[in-house]
Amino acid sequence: MNLIWLSSFIADAVFIWLYCRKSDLTPGKPRLWLKIVLCVLLLFLYYNQFVIISGATLRVVYRAVIYFLWVWLAERIPWKGALYVSVFWVGIYTVFQNIFFGPYLGKFFTGREDILQSHLWSQVLLIAINLLIRLLYFCIISRFLPFAGMAGAVVPNILFVALIDVILVYSKTTVISSEALSEATAAQFDAYFVLLHAALLLALIVFEYSRRKTVEAAILDIRNTEAKALVEAVRGRQSSEEAIRALRHDLKNHAISMKLMLDNGETDEAQKYLDSFIEAASDTVESYHTGSELLDGLLKLKLAPAIEAGVDVGCTLDFRAAAEKIDNFDLCVLMGNVLDNAVEACAAMPAGTSKYIRISGGHAANCQLIKIDNSCVLTGRNNPGAGESSADDRPTADKLPVTTKADRTLHGFGLRNVRSVLDRYGGTMTIANDNGHYSISMLIPVPDPVISRTVSSSRE
Repeated sequence: MNLIWLSSFIADAVFIWLYCRKSDLTPGKPRLWLKIVLCVLLLFLYYNQFVIISGATLRVVYRAVIYFLWVWLAERIPWKGALYVSVFWVGIYTVFQNIFFGPYLGKFFTGREDILQSHLWSQVLLIAINLLIRLLYFCIISRFLPFAGMAGAVVPNILFVALIDVILVYSKTTVISSEALSEATAAQFDAYFVLLHAALLLALIVFEYSRRKTVEAAILDIRNTEAKALVEAVRGRQSSEEAIRALRHDLKNHAISMKLMLDNGETDEAQKYLDSFIEAASDTVESYHTGSELLDGLLKLKLAPAIEAGVDVGCTLDFRAAAEKIDNFDLCVLMGNVLDNAVEACAAMPAGTSKYIRISGGHAANCQLIKIDNSCVLTGRNNPGAGESSADDRPTADKLPVTTKADRTLHGFGLRNVRSVLDRYGGTMTIANDNGHYSISMLIPVPDPVISRTVSSSRE
């Protein structure tokens, strides 16, 4: 193994380590020891004397297995997602190898010719070119096709990418040596070879980009449907509460009616009338006054299970500044997800422990602040606290948790959708988790409004 192949091994190992690192796909702590073992196994691909995997087909399969074990066992991604990642990136890598070490530069990297007169300086130059091109190639693709977007792959996706891999391996193993051809024919063949692999690379990238957009569109459609249903539920509940308020408002008239029945000796009728009134007026739920009727209803709908379970709920949120600025569906996605997480976190706590949810915030410096604090199960470092576990490559205060639910294909998009909404409004999100206390703060830029109403929380 010369220095060029050693530099290739280092670059490839660093790439797979950085690309398939902890993200919003990984449900648990990666196995560092297994990554080290797999790096050692990967080294055999670059060791020329290891003749057992000298064939091109076997080498590609061997690399795919390493990638699969890395993502499945070391990063703990479900096997279907791990299989898709492995076949996709084997294809990306094979295209690179076939082009970069193919017709034009292959003779230099194999040592048949030197770029410079000095063999040593030729090796140094080739190592620099090797590292630079690998860096640009893999970083550009990783930038536009990040690891986090690999979720949602299905069997047909895996089969399609595997078919492209087969074509790549076949083209690599059946290449006719251009040295046996005439100069003009060899140049033409080399051009065809590069164009074929460029087309296959484009097919891989376009397919993966389209697949991601399809998954995102499906998730967005699901979320929009949920948001619409939530809006209708909130409006329906508001209508019911208005009816109850009207009933209470007519309390004097009801009292007069019952008195007349009693004065006339209609005791049974008065009893039935009283029972009906009690039943109609028995819905004494927490009432919120944030400055947004939709948000008031949403808070009531989402927090009712927590209140019934004995969770200490408090709300001092003043949302008047942003009430007219945020679309109803966006508001349902924004608040619905974080409230669901807070309620689920409290529900997961053992009986007898202190459970609380605090919702606060207001307008300051042309921004709307929304903060949700809640208690959560204390499970140690990076405890989720909101039905999800912390894992992201962003700064610590801005980490996105990942779902711990069994079906990660349909779950785990909650806070990603929240961030998507915030991005549309130019907002930011900060998540903190410390010793059983989980906190999420959202800041949304809004113009300085004219505020005159009183915001409070009361029980009717």
